[in-house]
Amino acid sequence: MDKIENLFDRGVLHPGHPPIVDFAELAASEKDLKAGTVLANGEDGYAPASASGQDLPTAVLLEDVAAHEDAVRARVAVHGMVVRSRLLDFSGEEEAAASDALAAKLPAAGIYLAQAGWDSSNFN
Repeated sequence: MDKIENLFDRGVLHPGHPPIVDFAELAASEKDLKAGTVLANGEDGYAPASASGQDLPTAVLLEDVAAHEDAVRARVAVHGMVVRSRLLDFSGEEEAAASDALAAKLPAAGIYLAQAGWDSSNFN
């Protein structure tokens, strides 16, 4: 089992609130997904949430995941604080910073936004 500190290496989680991290099944993806991708529940597992659709984000990806034809398991945050500037939207053709509309939906899932990141002094 990894120490929770090791999950902060991508700067997505914020240590201001204890996170709940789980393994989730990601639906097949033609794109490489990066840590910070905002996810929603889909028919075949979690998939990138769309700001323009009716998607209700329910998790944030915590590790990079290469494109995959079959479902894969990956670490996601399902509760806690995330750094706003690290959130990504992969629902379109290109990677983009998560829109304010998409990020604003996360608190309904128990994922709260922080503006600042962290450094190693948080763990000393």
